[in-house]
Amino acid sequence: MNKILSTIALAICFASCDTTPQSSEVFVHQDLLGEWTVSQVAYSGEMPNPLNPSALMQFSGLGSQLVGEVNIYEMPDSGNIDLQFVANLNTIQVPVELASAGTWSLTNSDSALVLDNDSVSYSFVMVSSLPATQVWRTSFMQVPADSSYWADIDLELMLIK
Repeated sequence: MNKILSTIALAICFASCDTTPQSSEVFVHQDLLGEWTVSQVAYSGEMPNPLNPSALMQFSGLGSQLVGEVNIYEMPDSGNIDLQFVANLNTIQVPVELASAGTWSLTNSDSALVLDNDSVSYSFVMVSSLPATQVWRTSFMQVPADSSYWADIDLELMLIK
């Protein structure tokens, strides 16, 4: 009888073991390293209304015509992001670009990745981390070179290896 109970207990123990990786809200060093493709970008923000520059216009959506990659290397701790997409702002389509290269570091108990190129730093917050799929958030201001307009943009990036 003890052998039967032991066998049943052992079977229950093995059945309850879950080997599926659990998502994390921090950057896991060994999972972070490598070359990533940005597979989706959600955006939101505000900018001056082109019809009434004294008023702000809110916008949000999913980026189209997306091209993006993030590369994180160590020894030296260097990395880059190159992201381009089109944001649909009501009746106009606006190209958005975030590009930077430099050194990287983890801060805030590994919940934030800082990419610093000496002239500007971008901070990315981990939303969800799995070894081959991650979701990061960041915010930045875009000021197009040929425009007097600016846009404060919040991004949520889905990255895949």
